[in-house]
Amino acid sequence: MNTIIKRYDEWEPYHDLNRYGKLTLSNIEFTTTTLCNMRCAHCAVGYTLTTKEATALPMDDIIRQLDQIETLRTVSFTGGEPLLTKNGIKKNILPLIQYAKERGLKTQINSNLTLPMEHYELVIPYLDVMHISHNWKDEQEFVDVGFSMMEKLPSVDYRSKLYRNIFDNARTLSDAGVFVSAETMLNRNTLPYLQQIHHEVAHEMKCKRHEIHPMYASDFAESLEVINLDEYRDAVNHLLDIRDEHVWMLFGTLPFYRCSMHAQDIALLDRIDAANNVTVRNDVDGRSRMNLNIFTGEVSVSDFSDDGAAMNSILNNSLVNIYDEWLQSRISNSINCHCPAVKCLGSNIIVKNMYYPSHTFKSNTVR
Repeated sequence: MNTIIKRYDEWEPYHDLNRYGKLTLSNIEFTTTTLCNMRCAHCAVGYTLTTKEATALPMDDIIRQLDQIETLRTVSFTGGEPLLTKNGIKKNILPLIQYAKERGLKTQINSNLTLPMEHYELVIPYLDVMHISHNWKDEQEFVDVGFSMMEKLPSVDYRSKLYRNIFDNARTLSDAGVFVSAETMLNRNTLPYLQQIHHEVAHEMKCKRHEIHPMYASDFAESLEVINLDEYRDAVNHLLDIRDEHVWMLFGTLPFYRCSMHAQDIALLDRIDAANNVTVRNDVDGRSRMNLNIFTGEVSVSDFSDDGAAMNSILNNSLVNIYDEWLQSRISNSINCHCPAVKCLGSNIIVKNMYYPSHTFKSNTVR
């Protein structure tokens, strides 16, 4: 009998349930820039982007907050494009990522991977996961859609070069031993090209992992049509049919649950469970992770605008206390269900609003 391999996902929030018996703050995501060299039509933080960087809070103040989180396991850096400027890397990322590595935490940076390699070389010694996005059917779509919300467009040649940089940088980093994980969101644009996109991720970029997530109809993407659950299920089955089994496939925020009354949902989950090198990640936002804006000190459930309203600030309270207050909130209680039998933590607020607006998820439904 062949052994089914399931990779260990450092960012899985259920690890905290196994260790502490409850939801626990173990992951901090830092918003380290509001700058970006792109303006994608599907960007879920597009309206927060600026053309001038603010001044960050003192790094020592932020690190003192992190010192108070005894359960911290992982940290992530997002934006904007966190690695856009060397000055931003040196001032806003290096102090935090060096602290993380000295403490033994796992680290991830979210980047569009379009930049010169010397930007990435500054963080590679401290980096566990380089998380990128790949949602493009071809160079022309990147040139058009990747800058569609930009007022003053760069030249086509410049935009095309950035597209080629993604492939070149991914290969260079992968060949150097960096764990590159490419995320693809499921929407109308990507559905027809999933086989091509997966092939590029696995073979042309040499990524170690391909993540599949819903498109969040938030911010710039708020006017884009969300695919329905039948289309989503078909897309996941298609990916399982055509995937390269040597590449870890991770389904994040998968909108199908063991408590479903639909046989096709259960069949899909059975298929995923039986698949080699395929995992599902419970949603981290508000379970194990909070987002900290290093410029304002504001803390929110995520960096997405739909559930990203600041709850408090580290200028007034500690990260631990803010997290505890979140767990007691009405929104948290409306989504935080738990079925230990299948290690499921339910939906996040954006996916619930998109796909299950009138459904109430209840703990221990599956026994």
